[in-house]
Amino acid sequence: MFSLIRKENPSPTAEIHRDFGLYSSEGSVVLGAPRGGDRDGGAARCAAVRSRRNLTIQGMSINELHMTSLKAFPAAALAGFLASTHPGLAAEGGFSFYLPGTAGDVALAQSPEPGWQVVKTVFVQQGDLDVAVLQGRVNLGLDLTMVLDIVSATYTLDQKVLGGTYTVGAAVPFGYAELEATVTGPMGGTFSAERDSFNIADIALVPFQMNWSFGNFSLKLAEVVYVPTGAYDVDEVVNLGLNHWGFDTTAAATYFNLETGTEFSVAPGILFNTENNATDYRTGNEFHVDFTVNQFLSETFGIGVRGYYYKQITADSGSGAALGDFKGESYGVGPGFIWFPEFAAGKMVVLGKWIHDLDATNRFESDYGTLTVAWTF
Repeated sequence: MFSLIRKENPSPTAEIHRDFGLYSSEGSVVLGAPRGGDRDGGAARCAAVRSRRNLTIQGMSINELHMTSLKAFPAAALAGFLASTHPGLAAEGGFSFYLPGTAGDVALAQSPEPGWQVVKTVFVQQGDLDVAVLQGRVNLGLDLTMVLDIVSATYTLDQKVLGGTYTVGAAVPFGYAELEATVTGPMGGTFSAERDSFNIADIALVPFQMNWSFGNFSLKLAEVVYVPTGAYDVDEVVNLGLNHWGFDTTAAATYFNLETGTEFSVAPGILFNTENNATDYRTGNEFHVDFTVNQFLSETFGIGVRGYYYKQITADSGSGAALGDFKGESYGVGPGFIWFPEFAAGKMVVLGKWIHDLDATNRFESDYGTLTVAWTF
């Protein structure tokens, strides 16, 4: 039988796993990632279509690095170039601060243990996008490869706040983005171009995260703020910064079956964007929801399914939005795992996943992969 409550007289096994906070009745750990939301991301801009994307935090504890990410991100980098063509493509380039799957890998709403946690995530995205611009006379075939190294840290207060736990955190992404494109002109001629960038992306802050746990159920409410601190130059063909602010209000709910070791979580959110003053482009507001389903096969290892749905709910605006509202929508699913290495004495967890887009409109249709290592102190 599983328990979310630490035993008064835990066994030695339970003692070494105390920092990740889920125990069996025998005192050993079952589920460690104490809280949810992994938010990671970063952004690179295509000057031709103003394609950009940014960090969503993934690791505001073990499950969040809200990546932003990824909102996310969170949140990812999108490369860009070919300044002669129109800006546009849904969420300014078909991307946003939100990164599919960045809400987390397990127990997305579980209350974290008090103290510090450091998370390191490698986020990889590979995708493609075909779009007609310039009144259908120019076609862009875009192929994206992006790798982000995201480091985040969080601190959870020891004292209760409003009956729950209060956490703050930040994530800093550094990465590489490469974009290849084949351009077809009005006379049918084509040419190929390739650009890349290796630089820092926009920082994500979590000034507010509240978690509440009630037996088998947990709830979370958080705010992620994306700060335009990444490398950005409107004259450069590739940027890893979005050059505007983002505010992602997220929630999560988790149910963990104490008898079977089965976990279900869902994490919806709404992302609000400010205007990119360099391009006079304001991305519309975006709805996103992530889910996880996990089954622990032992007290240190579990497998499961990850999935997401994304939809832009208001139109892009500003003089730079040459293609009109051009709202984006996508969804995907894939496998994941959770592993608590015995040699780490309960202070480390390793998380991994792969998500494949089943459909994407006005966004890169992509495959996403993450590998996360989290330490608690």
